[in-house]
Amino acid sequence: MGRAMLIICSGMLVSLGIVSMSTSDRSKMLTQKNVEYAQKIQALNAAHTAIQVVMQEINEKGIDNMDQAYVDERNSNNSWTSSTVNGANIDFYIEFLNSDWETNPYFEEDKVRLNSTATVEGSYEAKVQSVYLVAPFSNFVPPFESPLTIATDQVSSFNTSGSASIYGTSPDGSDCEDKPTMTIANQEGSSMDSTSYANELNNIETQGSPKVKVRNDLSYEPTDELIDRLEDSPERVNIDGNYGDSLGTADDPGVFFVQDGAKLTGKQTSGYGIMVVQSGGDLSYEGELSVAGNFEWNGLIIFENAYDFDGKGTPTLNGSVLVGSTSDDNSSISIDINGNLKMQYDCRAEKFAQMAAANAVKQNKYTREVSLEETRVIK
Repeated sequence: MGRAMLIICSGMLVSLGIVSMSTSDRSKMLTQKNVEYAQKIQALNAAHTAIQVVMQEINEKGIDNMDQAYVDERNSNNSWTSSTVNGANIDFYIEFLNSDWETNPYFEEDKVRLNSTATVEGSYEAKVQSVYLVAPFSNFVPPFESPLTIATDQVSSFNTSGSASIYGTSPDGSDCEDKPTMTIANQEGSSMDSTSYANELNNIETQGSPKVKVRNDLSYEPTDELIDRLEDSPERVNIDGNYGDSLGTADDPGVFFVQDGAKLTGKQTSGYGIMVVQSGGDLSYEGELSVAGNFEWNGLIIFENAYDFDGKGTPTLNGSVLVGSTSDDNSSISIDINGNLKMQYDCRAEKFAQMAAANAVKQNKYTREVSLEETRVIK
């Protein structure tokens, strides 16, 4: 009996030893797994935090105004090593995904890929790649609907006379689609309707089909936001008094505001970009008839809460003219088109308006498209 009990006790001790050894190993394994998991979370958080810190700076300053080494040159991968972020060492660099940025900076969506690698205690590594996208500010430029677009129902009168002309058909040598002579918003509640406009257009030479297109969804928004942003830009040019300076070029179109009486002195033969004539603004031409007669504007002209344009000679407006009213202005707009003024729809001029907007307002706000994560234990 005693011998049997001794054998049983010995077996139990051996079993307990085995269980103890197994529990100890498992405890070590669990401890290691917990450490690795904690390091993984720490590394991932640090890598993401580094990206957020850099992206916040990009959104505040603009990517071209940052002074860190990793954005010294566009289209280059520049590494940056930080001391620590959340207790982890960071290796960071930015990739610019628009390979044709230098040749086409205005119309390609701006994409960047931020690469962040965090290392915790030299034993755990997490890599995070995040792709961010910013749409260029040129997207705010309203599409050219026709040579003359009236995006308001606050038109009290509309008159045409003389040798003025409005052409919605595409100009020779272009690949533009034909447009209506004029596009208008729904004039419900107004004394003007599509028939009234069409009858008035019979007084001048027109091309385009239909003569008047009504769009119920036509709105001045977000053109008013475009103007607000352009008005705050240091690149804008105010035209007042006798103005004889440049009105932009095909390579460098500009943004011009007319808020008071302004006269072009006749030194300009052409202009490019966006011109905004606001309520109270009046623009006219002076100088030799031959100069005024050869003047051409290429791009977008916006009449906000007004339509005051005196065309002497035979100026040509290539692109589109937009008339609209802001939500806080209830005054009626009178439109009178006369003289030898010519409005010619031209899709090619839309590029100059987009370039001018992109030059005037550097869009900094990026949004994240996708993020990829990769983690590993460093042996």
